[in-house]
Amino acid sequence: MRDYRGALIFVTHDRMLLKHLATCIVELDRGKLSSFPGEYDAYLSKKRNCWRSRHARRLTSTRSLRRKKRGFARVSRLGAPATRGRVRALQAMRRERSQRLEFQGTVRFGLDAGVMSGKLVADLRRVGFLYGENVIIDGLSTTVLRGDRIGIIGPNGCGKSTLLRLIVGEIAPTSGEVVMGTRLKLAYFDQHRRELNLEKTVRENMTDGSDYVTVRGRSRHVIGYLKDFLFPPQRIDSPVQALSGGERNRLLLAKIFTQSANMLVLDEPTNDLDVETLELLEDLLADYQGTLLLVSHDRTFLDNVVTSTLVLRGG
Repeated sequence: MRDYRGALIFVTHDRMLLKHLATCIVELDRGKLSSFPGEYDAYLSKKRNCWRSRHARRLTSTRSLRRKKRGFARVSRLGAPATRGRVRALQAMRRERSQRLEFQGTVRFGLDAGVMSGKLVADLRRVGFLYGENVIIDGLSTTVLRGDRIGIIGPNGCGKSTLLRLIVGEIAPTSGEVVMGTRLKLAYFDQHRRELNLEKTVRENMTDGSDYVTVRGRSRHVIGYLKDFLFPPQRIDSPVQALSGGERNRLLLAKIFTQSANMLVLDEPTNDLDVETLELLEDLLADYQGTLLLVSHDRTFLDNVVTSTLVLRGG
């Protein structure tokens, strides 16, 4: 596409592709369209400046609302009649503030690494796996140690997900063995989202009839918790089959992050996620103290998260 001489318009969440191709970025954010001439790094710089200005305006507006409320309360205590105009002005400021808060919503994550695992997390000893006569993995020997952050990469269909399923024990190797370490508490993000029941609602997928979830040892109401993952209250009783791909990914992440896990296995968690959510997920994984196995095609995400790679070339 760099060699193409015509005009090019493309939609993507792939930041590496943006860096290589875009000379102007047009962003659609919750109904507002903004244009940022220049390359991706210039867009990030301008976006940060916009957020700073917006934050300053938010603080000014919030202080103004508080002053109006205090003044209104003083007038009421003195017994003076409040004018309809003052009441309408105060109500308008409240509506504007609630709309602004909803507009500025961002997803928030948190993950508890729990107790420390043993030093050896997984030992793969000459592991082989076949689908019929098709050799997927042949004679793989490697060790995964506590605190490793391993990216697993390769072309589609080469066996990345199969390797993860071998390590977590979902399937058995055709030859060789996988020996797991001690004190392991595993959280597994499956790219096919089999952990989600499509017939149940968002709420029912999070809890077994309770209105509360436990996150990092604290009890939280499920509605408040799911708000952190950008689910408005009216969306919480919707069936999962009605959700978009990105919403299903966020729901599965929300479910996983209620667990205490010292080994995190993520199979293409970045699919359908917007750039802001990707960056927040990166920040979470940067602070995560457990062992991480990650399958992804997102090159920027891999660069920012993993410290070593296993490369499956196929064949």
